[in-house]
Amino acid sequence: MRTEDHGFKFAGTVQVRNRREKDSGFYDLGNTTALKTSHSADTKERVSRRKDTHGQALDIIKTPKPVEISLELDTFDKDNLAAAMMGAAAIIPAAAVTVTDEIIVIGKRGQGYKLAHGNIDPATVTVKKADNDSAVDAAQYTVTAAPGLIALAANAPLPDGVKLKVSYKTRASGGYKIDAAAVSELEWEIIVDGTNTVTGENGILRIPCAKLAADGDFDWFKDDFNTASFKGTAVLADGNTAPYTFEVYK
Repeated sequence: MRTEDHGFKFAGTVQVRNRREKDSGFYDLGNTTALKTSHSADTKERVSRRKDTHGQALDIIKTPKPVEISLELDTFDKDNLAAAMMGAAAIIPAAAVTVTDEIIVIGKRGQGYKLAHGNIDPATVTVKKADNDSAVDAAQYTVTAAPGLIALAANAPLPDGVKLKVSYKTRASGGYKIDAAAVSELEWEIIVDGTNTVTGENGILRIPCAKLAADGDFDWFKDDFNTASFKGTAVLADGNTAPYTFEVYK
């Protein structure tokens, strides 16, 4: 006879390890708003064609399909942004770069042209005409520091097509860069340290190998908080006999 009757409502901290990165350890994935395991099976039926049982199943074989994994998160740092973009992240060193006399051709006044670097310190910018090294008055140009754009004012006395020499320094703050669509799939080992909030029991969900890819759109101008979604398959790896396990500790 049943002595307990409780529901299941889970909360947990999701940690992942990049199985394709040498010496990778687990790191906190952040606020994971959904993590689903989906089971399905192929069905083979032997159907009766006999007069008295026509259309009835004589035999049925159910063959389980691989377990599908779907995951959604709304925490964004370097690693999660890279995953959402299926990209590779690289650190931009925290060191100032000095550039002297970079040649820029201003095709049309009033439009911005890309310098070799972004994250520019505007206070360090000086501009000269390339043909005679005469200084260009700062009132005649603008620099958009973060993306590294320089534009001549639409009413500047210099002509369209003028060639300039631009000198500047970048800020020493550093950061990171993500090259999107650089990886075909993510291969994660997932551990969820969780609790059934109904009973207070601790539960550990372990997925030894999940092969995932970003799924859906990423709206850069979304009104609400952004989310990143991933879908894929749990794969048997490292001698495991189950695609995932769940342990409960009272």
